[in-house]
Amino acid sequence: MYPQLETEAEALEKATARALLPGAISKPASEAGKAPRMNKWKRRLHRHVPVFQWLPLYSTEWGIDDFIAGITLGLTIIPESMACALLAGLPARYGLCSAFIGPLIYMVFGSIDKVIIGPTSLVALVSVQFTVGRPIEFAFLLTFLSGIVQIIMGTMRMGFIFEFISMPVIKAFSSATAILVIESQLKVLLGIKYLVAGLMNSVGMLSSRIEESNMADLIMGVCAIVFLLLLELLDRVANNEKRNKILRIFCRYLSTSRNTLIVLIAAIVSFIWIQKCGQVPYALSKNALSTLPNFTVPSFHIETAERNYSIWEVLKELNIGIIVIPIVGILTNISIGKLTPKGLVDTNQELLTVGLCNMFGSCVQAMPSSGAFTRYAISTACGLRTPMANLYLGIIVLLALSYLSPYFNYIPEATLAAILICSIFTLLDFKLPMRLWRDSKRDFATWLLCFCVSVLFGVEVGLFVSIVVTALHLLFLWARPEIRVKIEQLDEMQYIRVTPSNGIYFPAINYLRERVLKACEQADFRITVVIDGQRISGMDYTAAQGISKLSSDLCRQADASSSTLLILFRFPEHLQRLIDNTDNLVFCESENKVKEFLTQESLRNGYINLKEHIRASIDLGYKIDID
Repeated sequence: MYPQLETEAEALEKATARALLPGAISKPASEAGKAPRMNKWKRRLHRHVPVFQWLPLYSTEWGIDDFIAGITLGLTIIPESMACALLAGLPARYGLCSAFIGPLIYMVFGSIDKVIIGPTSLVALVSVQFTVGRPIEFAFLLTFLSGIVQIIMGTMRMGFIFEFISMPVIKAFSSATAILVIESQLKVLLGIKYLVAGLMNSVGMLSSRIEESNMADLIMGVCAIVFLLLLELLDRVANNEKRNKILRIFCRYLSTSRNTLIVLIAAIVSFIWIQKCGQVPYALSKNALSTLPNFTVPSFHIETAERNYSIWEVLKELNIGIIVIPIVGILTNISIGKLTPKGLVDTNQELLTVGLCNMFGSCVQAMPSSGAFTRYAISTACGLRTPMANLYLGIIVLLALSYLSPYFNYIPEATLAAILICSIFTLLDFKLPMRLWRDSKRDFATWLLCFCVSVLFGVEVGLFVSIVVTALHLLFLWARPEIRVKIEQLDEMQYIRVTPSNGIYFPAINYLRERVLKACEQADFRITVVIDGQRISGMDYTAAQGISKLSSDLCRQADASSSTLLILFRFPEHLQRLIDNTDNLVFCESENKVKEFLTQESLRNGYINLKEHIRASIDLGYKIDID
């Protein structure tokens, strides 16, 4: 991994060390004032354009590793991109248009070295929900608008929103997507042609047209799946330290190139078959012209033979897709970033970078793109060191678009479906829900809800429901924080100790008052209440006024002398200023002071005699007057 930026604390420490050097004293004041400013701009440049961070340190060793990884990823992303395009209802060629411009932009602005931008089955599956049955231009406009939304979110620093999406939600979302993608490719394996949105509609259509299935497509698809699974087993040989090193390297690259190999073999079989018989019994992919795409901004006015669409009609047709696609696309990048050794992700920078990839991608007729777990696994296995591998990947895809597009017509659709099924199968994770069932029932319920809703009603609905459930859970924690209410003793004097474990804000103040009053009622309002504020991280004005009202609640009569004392122990000074003082409310900072107030209350209520009170006053270090 390329070097990381120094933190603010590290930069301050280095600046202090430089200032303490003998030579630093003799520098002019003007130069001393300019240095921190240059460092600030340099840090900003490294943060927003990370290529300047690792490029000066680039070495020959890194270059060799990146070149090998880039070639391997390039050969892998070509068949995957074509398969994702078919999943999105587009000709296979448009998948490749998404696979070259994204990596080139991410090489400069990307903040996660192992992320490889391109079409993904997840984004393709969600995109088809909004573009099915519409002109192909809708897909390009969806890409453009998604990029604009991501750039706006990154500019406004709205990346914190994604911190509200928990890991069980992301895992359930990914597993549900894998189920939906596998189901959507069954029709391709059977050679049945239809395109509908939603699992229930797809299952119904497939069952009603099952008699139209083509055995040749099924045989081709099953053979491709078997071939891919067999080559995937070579990973075990590659990871076996007891095997010969050359054999391990050969098996590793043979396994990572399995998608390219099956496409090459299937295309050769189709080419020979067509040369001898004139046609093949299975479906072949269809592509556009074999030239590089023109760089043009997509038009917001779409004209077709049946209907003309204005900009407002386009937005109405795409509906919430322009919000869902950006969120779904960035989720994968965030998840991959959390898997890296650093484990931290600059979400705002990722939003800006992926937004640029989509915005410029739409100008070359690309579908929405993002990172992919399969490409992350391959980049890790190939020893990728820096994002420079994106350059070699992009060159390979451009060469394929320039010279190999005519030969894409010989690739069977069933082979591309097999690639998609085997690639997406790795996203199925049922070990996590089993662990959650054993250790965290609440997280298991969240996972189950997200998984079921995503499978039955679509991943966009499942994501929305999961975010709402997570937000409601957080609101519940704010409204019902952990509050310990316990009767304790201090020198044989009883008191009710209340210990909030977090911030107390307006949704929780009534809950706090109810807990305290219930304990006081059980004690017949004859025991002092002590609220320990040491662990209170924050409090708003409404909660502060609620504590003041709590002291009024502890007054059993209009006379303050007959009320229960409320002691606020170890409250921060800035919180004390928010709380209005009342007759039966006091602040104290030490345990001795608490003991003093408890002694006075015990004397007032007749729980200890006067002699005991005198001894207690001497121990506490204060004098009392006896009439």
